[in-house]
Amino acid sequence: MATILISIIRVQTATAILLRITSPDQGEKISAGSFLTVTGTAAPSNATHTKCNVQLQTNQNGYKPVSPLGPAGTYTKWKGTTSEPVKVGANQVEGQLLCYAANGTTPNLIKHLVHNFTGIETINANSTNVNPPSTIKPSGMPIVPTR
Repeated sequence: MATILISIIRVQTATAILLRITSPDQGEKISAGSFLTVTGTAAPSNATHTKCNVQLQTNQNGYKPVSPLGPAGTYTKWKGTTSEPVKVGANQVEGQLLCYAANGTTPNLIKHLVHNFTGIETINANSTNVNPPSTIKPSGMPIVPTR
């Protein structure tokens, strides 16, 4: 008697990435104190999502539109600026893709993506400190190293 072995292979297809933030990278360290340019890509999952746009918010302070850079004014590539300067410590940018049916006014697709990054203090290269604090006593007398 012959034994027949049947294998079933389950193929899982990857879900299309609908929204991507390409810069800043997740967890990136960025100089604090200035506005940040955020870039990304977007692609609706099928032909029913035709009228799409992308919005961006910084540290949950409300969405604002970004500029479409893709062909024919599409959001396949986009760029925006943070709505506030990068603060020292934890920061967050959130992209939102909204798509509408051809004649619709209510989104039939909404996709969110959050990137966290860290604002770090930077030392101004133009500042000069003639007497660093470690070399001057409060009395103004220089500290003399001892052996």
